[in-house]
Amino acid sequence: MPEPAPINYYYLWHLTALGVVDAEYGSAPPAPPAPDASAARALPDPLITGTVWDAIVSAGPLRPARVALIDVGVSPDHPNLATRLDREASIDLTTHRYGARVLEILDTTTSFDREERHAFFAGLDIAPLGNIGLSNDDRDYLGDLVAEYAASEGVLRRLYNPESLFASHGTCCAGLIVGEPAVVAEEGMPSLPPEGAFYGNGDELRTSGNRNVIPYFGVDPFSRLISIRTSFEDDVRQFIAAFLYAYLQKADVIVLPRGLPDPKRSIVDPKNELKADLELWKNQDAANLFTRIAVADQGGPELEPKAAQKGSNPDRPWHVLKQLILAISRHIPIVCAAGNSGESQLIYPASLAADDNGIIAVGAVTVEGFRSGYSNYGEGLTVVSPSDDGEVFNRHQLRLDRLSPFAAQHDYSAFRTREYYYSHFSLLTTDLSGIFGYDRGSDPWSAIVPFGTNLGIGGGYYTTFGGTSGASAQVGGLCALIQRAYKSRHNPGDRLSGPQVKSILKTASRLDAIVAPGTRKLTADCMNAESEDAVEMAYFFGSGLPNARAAVQAALAI
Repeated sequence: MPEPAPINYYYLWHLTALGVVDAEYGSAPPAPPAPDASAARALPDPLITGTVWDAIVSAGPLRPARVALIDVGVSPDHPNLATRLDREASIDLTTHRYGARVLEILDTTTSFDREERHAFFAGLDIAPLGNIGLSNDDRDYLGDLVAEYAASEGVLRRLYNPESLFASHGTCCAGLIVGEPAVVAEEGMPSLPPEGAFYGNGDELRTSGNRNVIPYFGVDPFSRLISIRTSFEDDVRQFIAAFLYAYLQKADVIVLPRGLPDPKRSIVDPKNELKADLELWKNQDAANLFTRIAVADQGGPELEPKAAQKGSNPDRPWHVLKQLILAISRHIPIVCAAGNSGESQLIYPASLAADDNGIIAVGAVTVEGFRSGYSNYGEGLTVVSPSDDGEVFNRHQLRLDRLSPFAAQHDYSAFRTREYYYSHFSLLTTDLSGIFGYDRGSDPWSAIVPFGTNLGIGGGYYTTFGGTSGASAQVGGLCALIQRAYKSRHNPGDRLSGPQVKSILKTASRLDAIVAPGTRKLTADCMNAESEDAVEMAYFFGSGLPNARAAVQAALAI
């Protein structure tokens, strides 16, 4: 096996892999390398020859798409997101059941100011969704809930925005979707040209906030983003409200870069092939695991605080949510992350993806052409998108970060497991500045609060990111490109349905694609079963890796 070495790479490599940015990386080797060798071309500054954004601009007027991001919130202070985030449409469903929004803090604002009332769900009507497949009782349940929200009032607050502290995951996803280049102008001063804004002016010693800002681009920096903030609590009402609000806002795309904590549908059942030969010694750990799962499935005791009590139907709201998601997806594409547990089945609600709905389940692939080590795959997967990698060590494969100093502590070759090359490429994206972001920045400057007054000094505006969260965010941006291309030839309020966008995306994807700057075509790997790589390619990659230009051209032709 070749000796691994660090590779410098283009910071927007994922956009070139998707065909959003056209880049020349040079010629590929005549023969693909072995699976345990790198297929990536080391060229950190490729020649950029064009973008898919130019194709949309030349087709008609600029008509931004609206992307609803259901996540933990988005930092409103980030310079690469400030004009892309639609603050007047965003909502916080974690601190108030009927919605909350933070307004600008005025000079006259005090801590004694009362909250202002605001009807976030006014005019909510789901009649256009038609029959969503509910029983009479469930339909009445949803109808009462919709009526309650339509008549409800949330609050507007002039307080410090909590999303500036706790929205790291959403901020990362938002950057991948709609991030744009930005220059922070100092108060009372005009914006500097790039050579002054980003690099400083000659021998000037004064620190510029822009020295920590880069010309960053998301997949569609011309569209707008609506942040729908939810928590990690297993409160089903916040998720019902989130999808109802996205529908009310007439979003063109909905992105859910996470799973939902449905106590029934989010459980990944062991597949039959994994239950085989449990009596064998080598499978004793799996046998023990299945035994523990069987015990856990018996449910909690009656007095358990969170256990369902007799006479209640705890699954009803979750079933209503499922049918609501399916119904909305037929009008608006819903992009979901496939999951990061390496299972050969998708997490919920990505597992709902089917030919008759607009749910788009997204897996992750590396620049090496392999499925990301952590990425879920299997039936229902729609497409894949570039992301980072995860180490794997099981009886089916070895995927090891050999640049790590810990790699030399063990003799992995003793197991004679097939090795797949570990990718060191990650997604660069926007981060929550300061100590609560992924990157955290450098102390003590990164500890300045509020972060809105800390222009990235000490670092923390950007971070490496990945997972199927990052992959699904990019596909959400591709869907925005498709919708924006369609709008450029039609009216601003027109949009393609969920199944239409999904069909375009699948048609524009290829299973024989390479993940630039890599040179290896998409290649299946053995993860959870013997000879699994002999299964059809769609099992691992869905329809394949999308090409943004092909998708946009298809939308323009409608």
